[in-house]
Amino acid sequence: MGSSESDSQPQTTSNGTEPPEGTTNAVASKAKRTARFWLVFVALCFCTLLSALDLGGIGTAAPTIVHDLNGGDFTWVSSAYTLTSAAFIPISGNMAQIFGRRPVLLTGIIIFAAGSAISGAAPTMTALIVGRAVQGAGGGMVQSLTSIVISDLVALRERGMFTSITGIIWSLGAIIGPLIAGSLSQKASWRWLFYLNLPLSGMAFIVVFAFLRLHIPRESLGKKLARVDWLGNALIMASASSCMVAITWGGARFPWSSPRVLSPLILGLCGLVLAQYYESRWPVQPTVPMKVLTNRTSLAGYLATFIQGIVTIGVGFYLPTWFQSVREASPVTSGLYFLPMVTTISPSAIVQGLLVTKTGKYRLINLIGWCTLLLGVGLLVSVKANTSIGVLAVYQLIMGVGMGFLYATTFVVLAPLDVSDNAAAVALLTFLRVFSQAWGVNIAGAILQNSLQKRIPPSVASSLPRGTEIAYAIVPLIPSMAPAVKTEVKDAFLQSLRQVWIAMAVLCGIGLCTLVMIKDIPLRTTTDKKWDTVNEKQAVAATAPDGNVKDGSEEAEKQV
Repeated sequence: MGSSESDSQPQTTSNGTEPPEGTTNAVASKAKRTARFWLVFVALCFCTLLSALDLGGIGTAAPTIVHDLNGGDFTWVSSAYTLTSAAFIPISGNMAQIFGRRPVLLTGIIIFAAGSAISGAAPTMTALIVGRAVQGAGGGMVQSLTSIVISDLVALRERGMFTSITGIIWSLGAIIGPLIAGSLSQKASWRWLFYLNLPLSGMAFIVVFAFLRLHIPRESLGKKLARVDWLGNALIMASASSCMVAITWGGARFPWSSPRVLSPLILGLCGLVLAQYYESRWPVQPTVPMKVLTNRTSLAGYLATFIQGIVTIGVGFYLPTWFQSVREASPVTSGLYFLPMVTTISPSAIVQGLLVTKTGKYRLINLIGWCTLLLGVGLLVSVKANTSIGVLAVYQLIMGVGMGFLYATTFVVLAPLDVSDNAAAVALLTFLRVFSQAWGVNIAGAILQNSLQKRIPPSVASSLPRGTEIAYAIVPLIPSMAPAVKTEVKDAFLQSLRQVWIAMAVLCGIGLCTLVMIKDIPLRTTTDKKWDTVNEKQAVAATAPDGNVKDGSEEAEKQV
Protein backbone atom coordinates (compact mmCIF):
# COMPACT_ATOMS: atom_id res chain seq x y z
CA MET A 1 0.00 0.00 0.00
CA GLY A 2 1.26 3.49 -0.86
CA SER A 3 4.94 4.16 -1.27
CA SER A 4 7.61 1.60 -0.63
CA GLU A 5 9.46 1.26 2.64
CA SER A 6 12.64 2.70 1.20
CA ASP A 7 10.80 5.81 0.06
CA SER A 8 9.74 6.81 3.55
CA GLN A 9 12.47 5.65 5.92
CA PRO A 10 15.13 8.15 7.05
CA GLN A 11 18.43 8.38 5.23
CA THR A 12 21.13 6.93 7.47
CA THR A 13 24.85 7.15 7.88
CA SER A 14 27.19 4.19 8.09
CA ASN A 15 26.69 3.87 11.84
CA GLY A 16 22.94 3.38 11.48
CA THR A 17 21.78 6.90 12.40
CA GLU A 18 20.39 9.62 10.18
CA PRO A 19 22.31 12.84 9.61
CA PRO A 20 21.29 15.80 11.76
CA GLU A 21 20.39 17.91 8.78
CA GLY A 22 17.88 17.26 6.03
CA THR A 23 14.54 18.39 4.78
CA THR A 24 13.04 18.68 8.27
CA ASN A 25 13.61 20.70 11.42
CA ALA A 26 15.43 17.74 12.96
CA VAL A 27 18.05 18.54 15.56
CA ALA A 28 20.43 16.21 17.38
CA SER A 29 19.06 15.16 20.78
CA LYS A 30 22.37 14.57 22.56
CA ALA A 31 22.42 17.92 24.38
CA LYS A 32 22.48 17.97 28.15
CA ARG A 33 18.98 17.88 29.61
CA THR A 34 18.25 20.91 31.73
CA ALA A 35 16.19 21.27 34.90
CA ARG A 36 13.37 22.66 32.75
CA PHE A 37 13.26 19.41 30.79
CA TRP A 38 12.92 17.33 33.95
CA LEU A 39 10.23 19.60 35.36
CA VAL A 40 8.29 19.20 32.14
CA PHE A 41 8.71 15.45 32.42
CA VAL A 42 7.39 15.52 36.00
CA ALA A 43 4.29 17.32 34.71
CA LEU A 44 3.75 14.60 32.12
CA CYS A 45 4.12 11.91 34.78
CA PHE A 46 1.37 13.57 36.83
CA CYS A 47 -0.91 13.38 33.79
CA THR A 48 -0.02 9.72 33.26
CA LEU A 49 -0.88 8.89 36.87
CA LEU A 50 -4.21 10.66 36.50
CA SER A 51 -5.25 8.47 33.54
CA ALA A 52 -3.94 5.22 35.06
CA LEU A 53 -5.83 5.59 38.34
CA ASP A 54 -9.15 6.06 36.57
CA LEU A 55 -8.68 3.26 34.04
CA GLY A 56 -7.48 0.82 36.69
CA GLY A 57 -10.39 1.32 39.06
CA ILE A 58 -13.64 1.42 37.11
CA GLY A 59 -13.73 -2.30 36.19
CA THR A 60 -13.26 -3.41 39.81
CA ALA A 61 -16.09 -1.16 41.06
CA ALA A 62 -18.50 -2.14 38.24
CA PRO A 63 -20.73 -4.63 40.11
CA THR A 64 -21.12 -2.27 43.09
CA ILE A 65 -22.02 0.66 40.84
CA VAL A 66 -24.64 -1.36 38.96
CA HIS A 67 -26.19 -2.54 42.21
CA ASP A 68 -26.20 0.94 43.77
CA LEU A 69 -27.78 2.60 40.73
CA ASN A 70 -30.38 -0.14 40.29
CA GLY A 71 -28.97 -1.83 37.21
CA GLY A 72 -28.83 -0.33 33.78
CA ASP A 73 -26.58 -0.65 30.76
CA PHE A 74 -23.19 -0.51 32.50
CA THR A 75 -21.30 -1.24 29.28
CA TRP A 76 -21.94 2.39 28.35
CA VAL A 77 -20.16 3.60 31.51
CA SER A 78 -16.94 2.32 30.00
CA SER A 79 -17.96 2.81 26.39
CA ALA A 80 -18.94 6.47 26.86
CA TYR A 81 -15.47 7.20 28.27
CA THR A 82 -13.59 5.36 25.53
CA LEU A 83 -15.89 6.73 22.79
CA THR A 84 -15.38 10.40 23.63
CA SER A 85 -11.75 9.78 24.51
CA ALA A 86 -11.10 8.29 21.09
CA ALA A 87 -13.16 10.97 19.36
CA PHE A 88 -11.22 13.87 20.92
CA ILE A 89 -7.72 12.44 20.49
CA PRO A 90 -7.33 13.27 16.76
CA ILE A 91 -8.54 16.85 17.13
CA SER A 92 -6.33 17.35 20.20
CA GLY A 93 -3.29 16.40 18.12
CA ASN A 94 -4.45 18.71 15.34
CA MET A 95 -4.96 21.60 17.78
CA ALA A 96 -1.65 20.95 19.53
CA GLN A 97 0.10 21.58 16.24
CA ILE A 98 -1.81 24.84 15.75
CA PHE A 99 -2.30 26.30 19.25
CA GLY A 100 0.69 24.72 21.01
CA ARG A 101 1.00 21.84 23.45
CA ARG A 102 0.36 23.47 26.82
CA PRO A 103 -3.03 25.19 26.14
CA VAL A 104 -4.53 21.96 24.80
CA LEU A 105 -3.18 19.84 27.67
CA LEU A 106 -4.50 22.28 30.31
CA THR A 107 -7.90 22.26 28.62
CA GLY A 108 -7.94 18.47 28.72
CA ILE A 109 -7.19 18.43 32.46
CA ILE A 110 -10.05 20.86 33.16
CA ILE A 111 -12.54 18.81 31.13
CA PHE A 112 -11.41 15.59 32.82
CA ALA A 113 -11.95 17.14 36.25
CA ALA A 114 -15.42 18.39 35.28
CA GLY A 115 -16.41 14.91 34.07
CA SER A 116 -15.11 13.37 37.29
CA ALA A 117 -17.29 15.72 39.35
CA ILE A 118 -20.38 14.87 37.29
CA SER A 119 -19.68 11.13 37.56
CA GLY A 120 -19.14 11.25 41.32
CA ALA A 121 -22.43 13.09 41.89
CA ALA A 122 -24.45 11.01 39.41
CA PRO A 123 -27.88 10.03 40.84
CA THR A 124 -28.69 7.64 37.97
CA MET A 125 -26.88 5.41 35.51
CA THR A 126 -27.70 7.88 32.72
CA ALA A 127 -26.07 10.75 34.61
CA LEU A 128 -23.01 8.57 35.27
CA ILE A 129 -22.73 7.79 31.57
CA VAL A 130 -22.90 11.52 30.73
CA GLY A 131 -20.20 12.27 33.30
CA ARG A 132 -17.99 9.51 31.91
CA ALA A 133 -18.44 10.92 28.40
CA VAL A 134 -17.23 14.35 29.55
CA GLN A 135 -14.42 12.73 31.52
CA GLY A 136 -13.39 10.71 28.46
CA ALA A 137 -13.09 13.81 26.28
CA GLY A 138 -10.63 15.33 28.74
CA GLY A 139 -8.84 12.04 29.32
CA GLY A 140 -8.31 11.56 25.58
CA MET A 141 -6.77 15.02 25.27
CA VAL A 142 -4.49 14.36 28.24
CA GLN A 143 -3.31 10.99 26.89
CA SER A 144 -2.69 12.38 23.42
CA LEU A 145 -0.78 15.46 24.54
CA THR A 146 1.32 13.53 27.06
CA SER A 147 2.50 11.16 24.32
CA ILE A 148 3.05 13.99 21.84
CA VAL A 149 5.17 16.08 24.21
CA ILE A 150 7.35 13.10 25.13
CA SER A 151 7.91 12.41 21.42
CA ASP A 152 8.81 16.09 20.96
CA LEU A 153 11.40 16.08 23.73
CA VAL A 154 13.05 12.69 23.32
CA ALA A 155 14.47 11.13 20.17
CA LEU A 156 12.98 7.77 19.20
CA ARG A 157 16.26 5.88 19.78
CA GLU A 158 16.51 7.28 23.35
CA ARG A 159 12.84 7.06 24.23
CA GLY A 160 13.00 3.66 25.93
CA MET A 161 14.38 5.07 29.19
CA PHE A 162 11.70 7.75 29.39
CA THR A 163 8.85 5.43 28.53
CA SER A 164 10.26 3.22 31.28
CA ILE A 165 9.77 6.03 33.79
CA THR A 166 6.23 6.75 32.62
CA GLY A 167 5.67 2.98 32.66
CA ILE A 168 6.54 2.90 36.36
CA ILE A 169 4.11 5.76 36.98
CA TRP A 170 1.40 3.99 34.97
CA SER A 171 2.07 0.76 36.85
CA LEU A 172 1.70 2.58 40.15
CA GLY A 173 -1.66 4.01 39.09
CA ALA A 174 -2.85 0.70 37.65
CA ILE A 175 -1.93 -1.13 40.87
CA ILE A 176 -3.44 1.44 43.21
CA GLY A 177 -6.56 2.02 41.08
CA PRO A 178 -8.25 -1.39 41.54
CA LEU A 179 -7.31 -1.49 45.22
CA ILE A 180 -8.73 1.98 45.84
CA ALA A 181 -11.84 1.18 43.83
CA GLY A 182 -12.42 -2.13 45.60
CA SER A 183 -11.82 -0.62 49.02
CA LEU A 184 -14.10 2.36 48.40
CA SER A 185 -16.81 0.14 46.90
CA GLN A 186 -16.74 -2.18 49.88
CA LYS A 187 -16.01 0.21 52.78
CA ALA A 188 -17.24 3.65 51.73
CA SER A 189 -18.70 4.69 48.37
CA TRP A 190 -17.67 4.14 44.76
CA ARG A 191 -18.33 7.88 44.22
CA TRP A 192 -14.99 8.69 45.82
CA LEU A 193 -13.33 6.87 42.94
CA PHE A 194 -14.29 9.92 40.87
CA TYR A 195 -13.99 12.59 43.55
CA LEU A 196 -10.35 11.64 44.13
CA ASN A 197 -9.66 12.79 40.57
CA LEU A 198 -10.42 16.40 41.55
CA PRO A 199 -7.39 17.10 43.78
CA LEU A 200 -5.18 15.06 41.45
CA SER A 201 -6.41 17.09 38.47
CA GLY A 202 -5.68 20.27 40.41
CA MET A 203 -2.13 19.15 41.12
CA ALA A 204 -1.59 18.15 37.47
CA PHE A 205 -2.94 21.51 36.29
CA ILE A 206 -0.61 23.48 38.57
CA VAL A 207 2.47 21.48 37.59
CA VAL A 208 1.72 21.68 33.86
CA PHE A 209 0.90 25.39 34.04
CA ALA A 210 4.09 26.16 35.96
CA PHE A 211 6.61 24.04 34.11
CA LEU A 212 5.36 23.06 30.64
CA ARG A 213 6.49 26.20 28.84
CA LEU A 214 6.99 25.13 25.24
CA HIS A 215 6.78 26.87 21.90
CA ILE A 216 3.41 28.47 21.05
CA PRO A 217 2.87 29.45 17.37
CA ARG A 218 2.43 33.23 16.99
CA GLU A 219 -0.61 33.65 14.80
CA SER A 220 -3.88 35.44 15.28
CA LEU A 221 -6.70 33.43 16.81
CA GLY A 222 -8.66 33.70 13.56
CA LYS A 223 -5.83 32.20 11.51
CA LYS A 224 -5.38 29.40 14.00
CA LEU A 225 -9.08 28.54 13.99
CA ALA A 226 -9.06 28.56 10.19
CA ARG A 227 -6.27 25.98 10.15
CA VAL A 228 -8.14 23.49 12.36
CA ASP A 229 -9.42 20.51 10.39
CA TRP A 230 -13.02 20.91 11.57
CA LEU A 231 -14.71 18.82 8.87
CA GLY A 232 -12.17 16.00 9.05
CA ASN A 233 -12.49 15.80 12.81
CA ALA A 234 -16.29 15.92 12.63
CA LEU A 235 -16.24 12.97 10.21
CA ILE A 236 -13.90 11.01 12.47
CA MET A 237 -15.98 11.72 15.60
CA ALA A 238 -19.29 10.87 13.95
CA SER A 239 -17.93 7.69 12.35
CA ALA A 240 -16.27 6.49 15.55
CA SER A 241 -19.50 7.14 17.48
CA SER A 242 -21.54 5.21 14.93
CA CYS A 243 -19.22 2.21 15.21
CA MET A 244 -19.39 2.37 18.99
CA VAL A 245 -23.19 2.34 19.04
CA ALA A 246 -23.19 -0.73 16.82
CA ILE A 247 -20.70 -2.79 18.82
CA THR A 248 -22.37 -1.81 22.09
CA TRP A 249 -25.76 -3.04 20.91
CA GLY A 250 -24.53 -6.05 18.92
CA GLY A 251 -25.27 -9.37 20.59
CA ALA A 252 -26.56 -7.71 23.74
CA ARG A 253 -29.53 -5.50 22.99
CA PHE A 254 -30.02 -6.60 19.35
CA PRO A 255 -28.72 -9.56 17.28
CA TRP A 256 -25.59 -8.86 15.25
CA SER A 257 -27.63 -9.45 12.09
CA SER A 258 -30.14 -6.77 13.10
CA PRO A 259 -30.34 -3.62 10.90
CA ARG A 260 -30.03 -1.60 14.13
CA VAL A 261 -26.52 -3.02 14.52
CA LEU A 262 -25.39 -3.43 10.92
CA SER A 263 -26.57 0.01 9.76
CA PRO A 264 -24.53 2.13 12.20
CA LEU A 265 -21.56 -0.25 11.94
CA ILE A 266 -21.40 -0.08 8.14
CA LEU A 267 -22.10 3.66 8.21
CA GLY A 268 -19.32 4.22 10.74
CA LEU A 269 -16.73 2.16 8.88
CA CYS A 270 -17.57 3.84 5.58
CA GLY A 271 -17.40 7.19 7.34
CA LEU A 272 -13.88 6.47 8.56
CA VAL A 273 -12.81 5.63 5.01
CA LEU A 274 -14.46 8.81 3.73
CA ALA A 275 -12.77 10.84 6.45
CA GLN A 276 -9.35 9.56 5.42
CA TYR A 277 -10.09 10.27 1.75
CA TYR A 278 -11.01 13.83 2.70
CA GLU A 279 -7.86 14.10 4.83
CA SER A 280 -5.70 13.14 1.85
CA ARG A 281 -7.13 15.86 -0.40
CA TRP A 282 -8.27 19.13 1.12
CA PRO A 283 -7.35 20.20 4.69
CA VAL A 284 -4.58 22.78 5.12
CA GLN A 285 -3.55 21.08 8.38
CA PRO A 286 -4.88 17.51 8.06
CA THR A 287 -5.57 15.59 11.25
CA VAL A 288 -4.30 12.33 9.74
CA PRO A 289 -1.86 13.11 6.90
CA MET A 290 -1.63 10.33 4.35
CA LYS A 291 2.15 10.20 4.70
CA VAL A 292 1.81 8.53 8.13
CA LEU A 293 -0.09 5.64 6.51
CA THR A 294 1.75 5.14 3.23
CA ASN A 295 4.42 2.71 4.34
CA ARG A 296 4.04 -0.96 5.17
CA THR A 297 5.76 -0.92 8.56
CA SER A 298 3.79 1.97 10.08
CA LEU A 299 0.54 0.55 8.76
CA ALA A 300 1.32 -2.83 10.36
CA GLY A 301 2.20 -1.05 13.59
CA TYR A 302 -1.15 0.72 13.68
CA LEU A 303 -2.99 -2.55 13.03
CA ALA A 304 -1.00 -4.37 15.73
CA THR A 305 -1.68 -1.53 18.18
CA PHE A 306 -5.42 -1.81 17.54
CA ILE A 307 -5.47 -5.58 18.06
CA GLN A 308 -3.29 -5.39 21.17
CA GLY A 309 -5.65 -2.82 22.67
CA ILE A 310 -8.67 -5.07 22.12
CA VAL A 311 -6.98 -8.06 23.75
CA THR A 312 -5.50 -6.12 26.67
CA ILE A 313 -8.75 -4.46 27.69
CA GLY A 314 -10.86 -7.52 26.82
CA VAL A 315 -8.88 -9.65 29.26
CA GLY A 316 -8.12 -6.92 31.80
CA PHE A 317 -11.68 -5.62 32.07
CA TYR A 318 -13.37 -9.00 32.49
CA LEU A 319 -10.82 -10.98 34.51
CA PRO A 320 -11.96 -9.26 37.77
CA THR A 321 -15.50 -10.28 36.80
CA TRP A 322 -14.28 -13.89 36.58
CA PHE A 323 -12.89 -13.68 40.11
CA GLN A 324 -16.03 -12.07 41.52
CA SER A 325 -18.40 -14.53 39.82
CA VAL A 326 -16.67 -17.91 39.52
CA ARG A 327 -14.63 -17.56 42.74
CA GLU A 328 -17.08 -15.31 44.69
CA ALA A 329 -14.27 -12.85 45.44
CA SER A 330 -15.09 -9.48 46.99
CA PRO A 331 -14.17 -6.32 45.03
CA VAL A 332 -11.05 -5.87 47.16
CA THR A 333 -10.01 -9.52 46.83
CA SER A 334 -10.58 -9.52 43.06
CA GLY A 335 -8.32 -6.48 42.87
CA LEU A 336 -5.62 -8.41 44.72
CA TYR A 337 -6.06 -11.49 42.51
CA PHE A 338 -5.70 -9.22 39.46
CA LEU A 339 -2.36 -7.80 40.61
CA PRO A 340 -0.02 -10.32 38.88
CA MET A 341 -1.01 -9.15 35.41
CA VAL A 342 -1.26 -5.48 36.32
CA THR A 343 2.13 -5.44 38.02
CA THR A 344 3.82 -7.25 35.12
CA ILE A 345 2.67 -5.09 32.20
CA SER A 346 4.60 -1.94 33.05
CA PRO A 347 7.91 -3.62 34.04
CA SER A 348 7.73 -5.61 30.80
CA ALA A 349 7.08 -2.40 28.88
CA ILE A 350 10.12 -0.91 30.61
CA VAL A 351 12.28 -3.90 29.62
CA GLN A 352 11.18 -3.74 25.98
CA GLY A 353 11.87 -0.01 25.86
CA LEU A 354 15.37 -0.47 27.23
CA LEU A 355 16.05 -3.37 24.86
CA VAL A 356 14.97 -1.34 21.85
CA THR A 357 17.08 1.60 23.04
CA LYS A 358 20.09 -0.68 23.45
CA THR A 359 19.77 -2.66 20.22
CA GLY A 360 17.79 -0.35 17.94
CA LYS A 361 15.71 -3.41 16.91
CA TYR A 362 12.00 -3.77 17.57
CA ARG A 363 10.71 -6.56 15.30
CA LEU A 364 12.02 -9.36 17.56
CA ILE A 365 10.51 -7.62 20.61
CA ASN A 366 7.11 -7.61 18.92
CA LEU A 367 7.50 -11.30 18.03
CA ILE A 368 8.22 -12.17 21.67
CA GLY A 369 5.26 -10.07 22.76
CA TRP A 370 2.71 -11.70 20.48
CA CYS A 371 3.92 -15.25 21.17
CA THR A 372 3.87 -14.70 24.93
CA LEU A 373 0.44 -13.06 24.92
CA LEU A 374 -0.99 -15.82 22.74
CA LEU A 375 0.40 -18.43 25.15
CA GLY A 376 -1.02 -16.65 28.21
CA VAL A 377 -4.51 -16.17 26.77
CA GLY A 378 -4.49 -19.74 25.48
CA LEU A 379 -3.73 -20.98 28.99
CA LEU A 380 -6.57 -18.83 30.33
CA VAL A 381 -8.98 -20.75 28.09
CA SER A 382 -8.10 -23.94 29.99
CA VAL A 383 -8.93 -22.48 33.42
CA LYS A 384 -11.53 -24.34 35.52
CA ALA A 385 -13.53 -23.29 38.57
CA ASN A 386 -11.12 -25.09 40.92
CA THR A 387 -7.90 -23.87 39.28
CA SER A 388 -5.64 -22.59 42.04
CA ILE A 389 -4.94 -18.91 42.46
CA GLY A 390 -1.23 -19.65 42.12
CA VAL A 391 -1.70 -21.13 38.66
CA LEU A 392 -3.91 -18.21 37.66
CA ALA A 393 -1.18 -15.85 38.85
CA VAL A 394 1.37 -17.56 36.58
CA TYR A 395 -1.00 -17.28 33.60
CA GLN A 396 -1.46 -13.59 34.36
CA LEU A 397 2.30 -13.06 34.58
CA ILE A 398 2.72 -14.57 31.13
CA MET A 399 -0.01 -12.37 29.66
CA GLY A 400 1.42 -9.31 31.38
CA VAL A 401 4.83 -9.88 29.80
CA GLY A 402 3.24 -10.14 26.36
CA MET A 403 1.14 -7.03 26.83
CA GLY A 404 4.13 -5.05 28.05
CA PHE A 405 6.42 -6.12 25.22
CA LEU A 406 3.79 -5.13 22.66
CA TYR A 407 4.20 -1.48 23.56
CA ALA A 408 7.05 -1.81 21.06
CA THR A 409 4.40 -1.16 18.39
CA THR A 410 5.18 2.52 19.07
CA PHE A 411 8.61 2.03 17.47
CA VAL A 412 7.05 0.14 14.57
CA VAL A 413 4.80 3.09 13.77
CA LEU A 414 7.28 5.93 14.24
CA ALA A 415 10.54 4.47 12.88
CA PRO A 416 9.74 5.10 9.18
CA LEU A 417 8.34 8.62 9.76
CA ASP A 418 9.93 12.07 9.82
CA VAL A 419 10.16 13.85 13.18
CA SER A 420 7.89 16.60 11.84
CA ASP A 421 5.09 14.00 11.65
CA ASN A 422 5.27 13.24 15.39
CA ALA A 423 2.08 14.99 16.48
CA ALA A 424 -0.16 13.48 13.80
CA ALA A 425 1.39 10.01 14.02
CA VAL A 426 1.31 9.86 17.83
CA ALA A 427 -2.24 11.22 17.98
CA LEU A 428 -3.41 8.51 15.56
CA LEU A 429 -1.53 5.87 17.56
CA THR A 430 -3.17 7.04 20.79
CA PHE A 431 -6.56 7.19 19.05
CA LEU A 432 -6.25 3.55 17.97
CA ARG A 433 -5.20 2.46 21.47
CA VAL A 434 -8.25 4.09 23.00
CA PHE A 435 -10.65 3.18 20.17
CA SER A 436 -9.48 -0.43 20.39
CA GLN A 437 -10.33 -0.44 24.09
CA ALA A 438 -13.89 0.52 23.21
CA TRP A 439 -14.05 -2.37 20.77
CA GLY A 440 -12.44 -4.71 23.29
CA VAL A 441 -14.85 -3.91 26.12
CA ASN A 442 -17.90 -4.14 23.90
CA ILE A 443 -16.91 -7.20 21.87
CA ALA A 444 -16.01 -9.11 25.05
CA GLY A 445 -19.12 -7.73 26.77
CA ALA A 446 -21.37 -8.78 23.90
CA ILE A 447 -19.90 -12.31 23.92
CA LEU A 448 -20.35 -12.56 27.69
CA GLN A 449 -23.87 -11.12 27.69
CA ASN A 450 -25.05 -13.27 24.81
CA SER A 451 -23.57 -16.44 26.31
CA LEU A 452 -24.98 -15.77 29.78
CA GLN A 453 -28.47 -15.26 28.41
CA LYS A 454 -28.35 -18.86 27.14
CA ARG A 455 -26.89 -20.35 30.31
CA ILE A 456 -28.34 -18.45 33.28
CA PRO A 457 -31.23 -20.29 34.99
CA PRO A 458 -34.63 -18.81 33.99
CA SER A 459 -35.50 -18.21 37.63
CA VAL A 460 -32.48 -15.91 37.99
CA ALA A 461 -32.93 -14.16 34.64
CA SER A 462 -36.61 -13.38 35.32
CA SER A 463 -35.77 -11.69 38.63
CA LEU A 464 -33.52 -9.08 37.02
CA PRO A 465 -34.75 -5.61 35.97
CA ARG A 466 -35.64 -5.44 32.29
CA GLY A 467 -32.79 -4.17 30.08
CA THR A 468 -30.15 -4.52 32.78
CA GLU A 469 -26.55 -5.59 32.19
CA ILE A 470 -27.08 -9.13 33.49
CA ALA A 471 -23.42 -9.95 34.14
CA TYR A 472 -22.93 -7.11 36.61
CA ALA A 473 -26.45 -7.36 38.00
CA ILE A 474 -25.99 -11.03 38.92
CA VAL A 475 -22.48 -10.90 40.44
CA PRO A 476 -23.48 -9.17 43.74
CA LEU A 477 -26.33 -11.67 44.17
CA ILE A 478 -24.25 -14.85 43.87
CA PRO A 479 -23.21 -15.17 47.56
CA SER A 480 -26.86 -15.15 48.72
CA MET A 481 -28.13 -17.73 46.18
CA ALA A 482 -29.21 -21.24 47.08
CA PRO A 483 -26.35 -23.75 46.65
CA ALA A 484 -27.83 -25.50 43.60
CA VAL A 485 -28.61 -22.24 41.80
CA LYS A 486 -25.27 -20.76 42.77
CA THR A 487 -23.38 -23.68 41.22
CA GLU A 488 -25.34 -23.33 37.99
CA VAL A 489 -24.78 -19.57 37.81
CA LYS A 490 -21.06 -19.84 38.52
CA ASP A 491 -20.71 -22.47 35.79
CA ALA A 492 -22.59 -20.18 33.40
CA PHE A 493 -20.03 -17.43 34.07
CA LEU A 494 -17.13 -19.87 33.69
CA GLN A 495 -18.33 -21.11 30.30
CA SER A 496 -19.33 -17.66 29.06
CA LEU A 497 -16.04 -16.03 29.98
CA ARG A 498 -14.21 -18.93 28.34
CA GLN A 499 -15.83 -17.82 25.07
CA VAL A 500 -14.34 -14.38 25.66
CA TRP A 501 -10.86 -15.84 26.19
CA ILE A 502 -11.15 -17.89 22.98
CA ALA A 503 -12.04 -14.77 20.98
CA MET A 504 -9.05 -12.93 22.46
CA ALA A 505 -6.73 -15.83 21.57
CA VAL A 506 -7.89 -15.70 17.95
CA LEU A 507 -7.11 -11.98 17.84
CA CYS A 508 -3.62 -12.69 19.22
CA GLY A 509 -3.05 -15.01 16.28
CA ILE A 510 -4.08 -12.25 13.87
CA GLY A 511 -1.75 -9.83 15.63
CA LEU A 512 1.13 -12.27 15.26
CA CYS A 513 0.54 -12.29 11.50
CA THR A 514 1.22 -8.52 11.26
CA LEU A 515 4.92 -9.27 11.76
CA VAL A 516 5.25 -10.30 8.11
CA MET A 517 4.66 -6.64 7.16
CA ILE A 518 7.17 -5.16 9.62
CA LYS A 519 10.75 -4.21 8.78
CA ASP A 520 13.45 -3.11 11.22
CA ILE A 521 14.38 0.48 10.35
CA PRO A 522 17.14 2.51 12.09
CA LEU A 523 15.64 4.62 14.88
CA ARG A 524 16.13 8.38 14.76
CA THR A 525 18.47 10.14 17.15
CA THR A 526 16.99 13.59 16.45
CA THR A 527 13.96 15.60 17.55
CA ASP A 528 12.03 18.43 15.91
CA LYS A 529 13.74 21.68 16.98
CA LYS A 530 10.43 23.54 16.74
CA TRP A 531 9.13 21.74 19.84
CA ASP A 532 12.25 20.51 21.65
CA THR A 533 13.10 22.19 24.99
CA VAL A 534 16.78 21.61 24.22
CA ASN A 535 16.28 24.49 21.79
CA GLU A 536 13.71 26.21 23.97
CA LYS A 537 15.09 29.77 23.76
CA GLN A 538 15.20 29.55 20.01
CA ALA A 539 11.78 27.93 19.77
CA VAL A 540 10.06 30.56 21.91
CA ALA A 541 11.86 33.57 20.55
CA ALA A 542 12.26 32.79 16.87
CA THR A 543 8.65 32.14 15.98
CA ALA A 544 7.55 33.73 12.74
CA PRO A 545 3.97 35.01 12.27
CA ASP A 546 3.13 31.92 10.23
CA GLY A 547 4.06 29.65 13.15
CA ASN A 548 7.34 28.45 11.66
CA VAL A 549 10.62 28.56 13.57
CA LYS A 550 13.52 30.63 12.33
CA ASP A 551 17.12 29.58 12.69
CA GLY A 552 18.10 31.46 15.85
CA SER A 553 19.10 34.77 14.23
CA GLU A 554 19.98 37.99 16.04
CA GLU A 555 16.54 39.31 15.16
CA ALA A 556 15.03 36.43 17.12
CA GLU A 557 17.24 37.22 20.10
CA LYS A 558 15.95 40.80 20.13
CA GLN A 559 12.38 39.53 20.31
CA VAL A 560 13.01 37.77 23.63
